[in-house]
Amino acid sequence: HHMSGLVAHAARARGLTPRSRVRSSRRHHCAVRASSSPSSSAPSSREVGRDDAADDDGVALTRFDGGARASTSDVSEDTDANESLAMHSLRGAVHRRAVLASVVLASGVGDGAWLGERQASASAGPDYALPGPYRVRALPQLEHTCSKCFPMCVGLSCLSRIRVFVPKADVEPDALFPVIGKKTPSTTRTSASEALRYASEPPYPVAIITPGFLIDGESYSSIARRLCSWGYVVVMYTKTESVAGGTLDDEVSAAILGDLISWVDSDVTIGPYANPDQVYLIGHSRGGKISMLQALRDERVKAIALLDPVDNTVYAPLGPGFPSALAAMKANPARVPPLVVVGGVYGGECAPSGSNYEEFFAAAPRGVAAKGHDAWGFSCGAGHFDFIDEATFVQKVICPDGSMDPSVTRDLCAALVVAHGERVLRPDESSDAETLERTLGSLRSQFTDRGVAFDSVHKLK
Repeated sequence: HHMSGLVAHAARARGLTPRSRVRSSRRHHCAVRASSSPSSSAPSSREVGRDDAADDDGVALTRFDGGARASTSDVSEDTDANESLAMHSLRGAVHRRAVLASVVLASGVGDGAWLGERQASASAGPDYALPGPYRVRALPQLEHTCSKCFPMCVGLSCLSRIRVFVPKADVEPDALFPVIGKKTPSTTRTSASEALRYASEPPYPVAIITPGFLIDGESYSSIARRLCSWGYVVVMYTKTESVAGGTLDDEVSAAILGDLISWVDSDVTIGPYANPDQVYLIGHSRGGKISMLQALRDERVKAIALLDPVDNTVYAPLGPGFPSALAAMKANPARVPPLVVVGGVYGGECAPSGSNYEEFFAAAPRGVAAKGHDAWGFSCGAGHFDFIDEATFVQKVICPDGSMDPSVTRDLCAALVVAHGERVLRPDESSDAETLERTLGSLRSQFTDRGVAFDSVHKLK
């Protein structure tokens, strides 16, 4: 209802002609606001890869901006930094900073070592701004009908198209042919403790991404791949809706989401990989509201991430079937899972003030009610549809552009979504503040190498 109202508004205002956009300069500016301490800088890298239902090889773990491929296994922990630098230089034209960052990661000394901001430590922790240690396997497209949702929805309106990414660990030679009669974990990651941490086998935590209004679920594949590479079964789904009619209200949509959680456990293909008692909900736009509504009533949900979320608006007012997630959060603070919110300052009418990410962050519980993890809040120079892989013509017409490249927005979201999930579901020795500092530091380094300003980091209060 919110988006269809915006479509009508845009059509009347523009005669179905997209607004001309003149930019004096493509400012790559990201004012990131965080609810924790300012960050340090850290290494740079981009995720690339392929995933095919018939191909289990998944994605390459690391690719530098210059195009040379490498993984942290290319450099041993005992290799001298200069030798490592020379080795990587032979692989292609690579930014000096990206190479040095890779050497630091591979040798397990952490991002602060090469920046001189803190003492090097082998236990600095993983870099969640980089792809994780798992390969990504895409399962064939699936379908599921919410039988429990009748009579709230009927027939095809209860049907969802589903795409699932499943993590696949690399098989070490020692695992196939044990030297001492048992499997040994890989030692090619940041440290031996890190290898032990990610040597676990299924089941993995389940992450479910709920799309915005009339957005295809696979529009979030880049974020889904990154999350899967860190050991999550990631479910993307698309409900059967259309702007011409047949849209589902928020209560029905939340019921479909809850049924999907149960279905993941019972499905013969996904069930063996998934832990349905460790659920991580991620939602964009209206999907953020739906995710929160379900999280408040489902004890299986342990963490939640909201990407430019939208509550009730003039186009989707409060009413039967359309409750306010913000009001529900304030009424039940103890039920709100640990939360991260990322919002775009150019949301415009698509994510209007008073119903957007700022209000969701303000409604997050503090202290004891936060379950040991205070909410993280961030904003950046993104438009409402910069959070998806590719916006449609209509989406570009009705919602303003951001000031930074959409790929930068997605990289920011992917890193923060992973870091939040790990701090809640698989915490290491790092505090929440250290995890956030490490992640933002790595992002800053990546953005600097790509010519993107990342100068100001502020707390969202």
